[in-house]
Amino acid sequence: MSDRFEEADEFEIVTMTDEDGTEVEFSIIDHLACGGERYLLVVETEGMDEEETDALILKELSINTDDVTYELVEDDAEFDRIADLFAQKGEEYEVRIDQ
Repeated sequence: MSDRFEEADEFEIVTMTDEDGTEVEFSIIDHLACGGERYLLVVETEGMDEEETDALILKELSINTDDVTYELVEDDAEFDRIADLFAQKGEEYEVRIDQ
């Protein structure tokens, strides 16, 4: 997946392009660095107004001139560790991990 950043009202917007070429807009809720890696906590911009919405954790893979490449964190141990860090850090949101 690759993206390009844009400024939105309160949140930065990242447009992700999947393997099929479909673009989806995500709002960046938070970010953190851990173990030399950078992670983003994002939600689909379309669902931002919902009381509860599912969030995704993206891991930064590479940075080029205009593009940054991310991947979904799918490893359970890594996901749990990073989700816990976001939960500890989150002042304006609540992180709940569905098992």
